[in-house]
Amino acid sequence: MEYRRAGWFTLLLVIVNLVGDGWPGRPTPWSHQIFLLPLTILFIAGTVVFLFGRRESGARKAWSPERALRLAFVFEVSAAGLFLYECRHFIAQEYKFYPIAIAAVFGAALLGLGRVTFGRAISAGWIFGVTVGSYVIGMLLAIASFPLTYLRSDMMPVIQWADTNLVEGVSPYTTIFVGGRVYDFPYLPGMLVAYLPLVAMHLDMRFGSMLYVVGCAWLIFVTARRERQLEVAALVGLFILCPYLQYRHELYIPPHWFAMVLSFVLMQRRRFGWAAFVFGIGMGIYQFSWILFPFFVLNGLRRRGWGEALKLTVIGAAGAMAMVGPFLASASKRIASNTVGQWAGGAHANADPMNLSYWLTYVIHPDKLLRLQAVLMVGIFGYCFFRERCCDLADTLRWMIAALTVFILCNVMVDGYFYLMLLVPMLVYTCVANGWWVEVSTDYVSAGSIRPVQAPN
Repeated sequence: MEYRRAGWFTLLLVIVNLVGDGWPGRPTPWSHQIFLLPLTILFIAGTVVFLFGRRESGARKAWSPERALRLAFVFEVSAAGLFLYECRHFIAQEYKFYPIAIAAVFGAALLGLGRVTFGRAISAGWIFGVTVGSYVIGMLLAIASFPLTYLRSDMMPVIQWADTNLVEGVSPYTTIFVGGRVYDFPYLPGMLVAYLPLVAMHLDMRFGSMLYVVGCAWLIFVTARRERQLEVAALVGLFILCPYLQYRHELYIPPHWFAMVLSFVLMQRRRFGWAAFVFGIGMGIYQFSWILFPFFVLNGLRRRGWGEALKLTVIGAAGAMAMVGPFLASASKRIASNTVGQWAGGAHANADPMNLSYWLTYVIHPDKLLRLQAVLMVGIFGYCFFRERCCDLADTLRWMIAALTVFILCNVMVDGYFYLMLLVPMLVYTCVANGWWVEVSTDYVSAGSIRPVQAPN
């Protein structure tokens, strides 16, 4: 079953890369969504089988580390093509084309990947080093070639402007006027804190984003059992070299990814107090951690009862307040409005990639989607509570992913990078549920009784 999970994760990764942020030149939102509907249905079905499927279905023939590395090689070729596309498509935004540098960077990456893909007796450490190194040199080339500009993507520039205000003693939630545009900072204070050192030192924020991604990859790899490092290195390489991640060189959410992965690693090592604190930091960085935290607390309830659940809740709140607290006195209303309330004014959901929310808004108004999401989250959590779910890390991750998938599909605004974020806990789940991560020797303790760690299916 372990290779079946890896195979379905790979399929979901491919779908996310096919869809990305949608495609340019779409004639109407309706026809665009009709075209995406089969991929949306396939993604939902694949996620269900990935999380809850039980049959092996010949998965060992469908997925292997060797085949995953071959796909990673194809990914890097595609990333090179997308890089050249960016040079041409965004030339008006002063994107630069350096043919010698492009040939050198992607040539070196493909030579290295070819060596680990088609060579013999290559170690997991080499695979990890080559795939992560290929990602790093690609990002460095993007930083050198492509300026951060709000005309291409305003996510990182808005964070930079807000952090600059913060460094200069101005509220980061002050309305920002740039050209003919008006911006209200739409992110939680933790996002400011995550990039503040780079802005204060006048460094390109993408250096920080790159380091957060590499940190995630390193944590996932070093937690692997020695005899399973090959499989984990191949999966990490697939994710880190996926063309969409490399194309979106200006993504701002890797700090949230790092907080998620670190908290999951700490849970695996039974450092639940520290995991709760890091989870709280994640909740101060990005809203999607709010969806996951109740299942983390439920895991504590299953292990040690209500006292543990209360303790983890308090520690998580302390972590969140460490990020958000200094900003609440001056900007609490703006934080609530900017991060949650400003996206529901249109006739339909703002969703170019896969989603269900566009179709749901033919039935309910976009400003009611948040209520629907709340009902669905309560329903999923209630099922887990009454059916004794979330007893171990694998099952906790399973229901976290299920809830977050539903939440994203029904969100009033859906961006393609939401699905990249969803793939991060999916990658961790694949490693944990397959038994590829190092397991602690201590059993899980549940409300006065001892139960062994659940073996992989």
